Amino acid sequence: MLRCTVAFVLVSGAICLAQDAPPPPPGQPAPSNAPNSQYPRINPDSSVTFRIRADDAKSVRITTLGPYDLVKGTDGFWSVTTKPLAPGFYYYAVNVDGFATTDPGSQAFFGYNRYGSAVEVPGSDSDFFAPKDVPHGTVRQAWYFSKSTGADGAWRRVFVYTPPGYDENRNTRYPVLYLQHGAGENETSWTNQGHANFIMDNAIAAGKVKPMIIVNENGLPPPAPPGGRGAPAPGARGRGAMIGNRFAEFDAVVSKDLIPFIDKTFRTIPRREQRALAGLSMGGAQTMRIGVNHPELFASLGLFSPAVGNLDPATDYDGKLADAAAINKGLKLLWIGIGREDSLFPGVKTSHENLEKAGIKHVWAETDGAHVWTVWRKYLVEFGAQLFR
Repeated sequence: MLRCTVAFVLVSGAICLAQDAPPPPPGQPAPSNAPNSQYPRINPDSSVTFRIRADDAKSVRITTLGPYDLVKGTDGFWSVTTKPLAPGFYYYAVNVDGFATTDPGSQAFFGYNRYGSAVEVPGSDSDFFAPKDVPHGTVRQAWYFSKSTGADGAWRRVFVYTPPGYDENRNTRYPVLYLQHGAGENETSWTNQGHANFIMDNAIAAGKVKPMIIVNENGLPPPAPPGGRGAPAPGARGRGAMIGNRFAEFDAVVSKDLIPFIDKTFRTIPRREQRALAGLSMGGAQTMRIGVNHPELFASLGLFSPAVGNLDPATDYDGKLADAAAINKGLKLLWIGIGREDSLFPGVKTSHENLEKAGIKHVWAETDGAHVWTVWRKYLVEFGAQLFR
């Protein structure tokens, strides 16, 4: 039996605990963990082990991911190991006796219209968004007053990435990419979930993209239904595909308030040719709607797994796509990408085919992958490489 004397409780107590602690399991803490948290833990086969203390609980379950029922061990901790997971970013919740809560071991991420837990499973292609020994840009929070938000206006927060050298090269001006999140997420998502700052740092250092400012706003997302991220059904039309949603308030926020604020506050190149708009899922639908409405503001549009299904260029968007010659003259780049495993794939592919038939020039990127951050991170590099050339 291991004994510790009272005289040495402050020092030896820690030693006793360390001696009694089991050896660390194989694998490594997830990169999405809270500082110094050993769990969730990524195992060598890419399964994930969760370990949570809930002393008086009768049941503990991982939901959103899974579900997986945890088992209470003799040490008082509840644990479970998932099946091997594909590399990627996974939201999850901890359900304790029917009460959904967060995992203390995870950082907090805004998704499903709430702050919750998530686990990042690294893979062989995770290197392009990893922090590296290259010059780094800065992610800033900025607040501005939007007269277009509600009846009385409101203060709004944006996340703004400025590229490496922005603060040193005081005479240099930069193009701007306005980059939108999906339904249930917010202006923090492209930094926290997407790692857009590290993606751009690495891509700029490699000469793949030009240095640019990136702006993330809150796209006023509609509430997601219980248990889902609010993505429309495959091939859905009208409100379901978000084609019929005019995003009137957000359109006004972007065109009347946000762009003037960014051009006034940061060293931008305030011309349409040096301004792009892009977004994922709902953000892709917003991009198409706002971009078509404001050709005077944006010359490049990027749609990442957009909620735009079965688009009819002749009738949708008030017929503004009917004149293919005018669209082709005005847009330097219309980029559309989606994964074949995405539930939105059938409708988006039909939209691509209809644009082709109408003679509207665009880049079509049909890739592997589902409706996940693993796909959108790659699209940022692919789209960004074609901007502002």
